[in-house]
Amino acid sequence: MSRTVLSALLAFSLTGATLATATPAAAQILASEPVLRRTIHVPRDKSLSFRLPGPASRIVVAQPEIAKVTATSESSFYVQGIEFGATNMLVYGRGGGLSEVIDVRVGHDADGLQQDLRAAFPGEPIQVRNLGEMLMLAGEVSNSGVQNSAEKIAQSYAPDSVISRLTVQNAQQVILEVRILEANRSALKDMGFNLNIFNESFAVVTGTGLIGVNPPHGSIGTNGGWNAANIQTQLQALEDKGVVRTLAKPNLVAISGQKASFLAGGEFPFPVPQDLGRIVIEFRPYGVKLNFVPVVQHNGWIRLAVEPEVSALDYNNALTLNQLTVPALTVRRANTTLELRDGDTFAMAGLFQRGYENVVQQTPWIGDVPVLGALFRSARWKRQESELLILVTPRLSTPADHRVERLDALPGREPSAERLMLDGKSGDRPFGQGPFAEGEGR
Repeated sequence: MSRTVLSALLAFSLTGATLATATPAAAQILASEPVLRRTIHVPRDKSLSFRLPGPASRIVVAQPEIAKVTATSESSFYVQGIEFGATNMLVYGRGGGLSEVIDVRVGHDADGLQQDLRAAFPGEPIQVRNLGEMLMLAGEVSNSGVQNSAEKIAQSYAPDSVISRLTVQNAQQVILEVRILEANRSALKDMGFNLNIFNESFAVVTGTGLIGVNPPHGSIGTNGGWNAANIQTQLQALEDKGVVRTLAKPNLVAISGQKASFLAGGEFPFPVPQDLGRIVIEFRPYGVKLNFVPVVQHNGWIRLAVEPEVSALDYNNALTLNQLTVPALTVRRANTTLELRDGDTFAMAGLFQRGYENVVQQTPWIGDVPVLGALFRSARWKRQESELLILVTPRLSTPADHRVERLDALPGREPSAERLMLDGKSGDRPFGQGPFAEGEGR
């Protein structure tokens, strides 16, 4: 009886030991067969032919929708790129064993782009690589013109899928000098006549004064009567004439191929209606604004994308909204692309404008009577001329432009309190002199 129990216990312990030793073996990771591995790159919508080191009995493609494989003999095949992506193919030998694993990556035609860049820019060390669905350009080129041209060629192969790591050996800087010249001449004459005749039983009122919104500069009035009637007359007149000249000279420096912006002016509050009875204040810029992108070509010419703008607040056309006066903007703007040599000056925009306006307001029929009709009429005459010229001059930056003289204070002296109070001299020099005078150096 005891021998039977002992035998059962011994058998159970041996079985448990067997299970204990088998459990770690089942937890081991199954590794793939150690075979030759390599990677091939195939352009999308193109086919490439390859040769195997030995005869193959079977080829298995993991994702046929990415690459199509067709055998041409026992040891050669061609691959057609269908869609962007990556897959692999298993090559089995005659004995049925796995002989090779080939990773297939379908991307852009990097080899074709490399050949075109070598033909377009011989001697430039530009390297092209496939990065998934992107193309990467790397290398150090001689000038920014080659850089921009190479990037445009790459965009034709892979639109919006180009990563540029190109650098320029000596990055060129471009100084853009812009001159904006404007002259406005205006002449205005406004005359109005008011006539009031009244008594206790009737009244005759004609005329509203000046037609324009500007107040009169002078007026002549009479007050009298005839019998029981009171007669009041008033003549209002305004003559306005003047010349406005504007000169803006913004200068800006930028690296070739990079955008630069310049704004000298300010911002004014602009109410924007939101909900019912709710207004949000936004700020709009005004002043002298300049945006430009210079590109130095390989032949030394400079291609410029220039956007100069001059704006000023115009209270004559202001808008009143909820007791808020919002000024209008008078804007002169140009936008163009041109090519110039270093130091050349070009008039990129010009405008000559002449306007004439006359307005007559009168009492019907009576205002057409000769001589007497002038008492029942208001007239306004206005003429305006405007000239605008925008000049641009690009220059390549030199070491002399980088040299900056030390400046501890602005030129001139501040006036003392006694000089300001007694002499009324608020500045150290009259306008037209000093560093801001027109015609002096840069």
